[in-house]
Amino acid sequence: MGQLIFFEKKIFNLFSFTVIILLFSLGTWQLQRLTWKQELIANVKNSIEQPAINFQIGKVREFQKVKLAGALLKDNYFVYRLNEKGEYGFNLISVLKIDPEYFILIQRGWIPKIEEKYKKNTNKDHVSLEGIAYALKAKALFTPENNKNENFFYHIDEKKIRKLLQIKISPFLIIQSSADQFFDNLKNKQNTSMSNNHLQYAITWFVLGICIIIAFWFLKKRYK
Repeated sequence: MGQLIFFEKKIFNLFSFTVIILLFSLGTWQLQRLTWKQELIANVKNSIEQPAINFQIGKVREFQKVKLAGALLKDNYFVYRLNEKGEYGFNLISVLKIDPEYFILIQRGWIPKIEEKYKKNTNKDHVSLEGIAYALKAKALFTPENNKNENFFYHIDEKKIRKLLQIKISPFLIIQSSADQFFDNLKNKQNTSMSNNHLQYAITWFVLGICIIIAFWFLKKRYK
């Protein structure tokens, strides 16, 4: 019986030490992530504040401010979004041809509703614009599926556009920052903010670790 109790205490001690080490390791990792995120945010802000550079295929980095020139394809697409005021509406997405075999998606701005004038680009002349390059993201887990029969999306379906038009599309979305040449009311909010909760996460892990230490000390003292 005594040996069994001794063995159980050893298991309890080992388990407690493992949990404590794990919690403090997670806290330390979150502090490392905090430093990384702060540097990333600073680099993003610095990049956006720099003058726009010419878009070069294969050489663009995310969050760079770029300038492009090309021809807008005929069809536009609409992505359901709330604006900064929480109002329902859509981001107007166009496809810009910048090379005979290379195309890129342009988020031209937010509109409150889909109107006929926004559905087609009638002017295929040369257009120039500036914007911020954002990497295209995969569909979030709880985002609804897109309507396959319309140019209306809940998320930007790069694969559908590529398959529909049989073209090669850049992995970046350009969120236009310059004024639109055809619609005066289009505006984009350049959302460069990033969630940075690593300090809160670190504190949580450290506090949990301290709580386990206190509980371990109390139990050891009580059942000594």
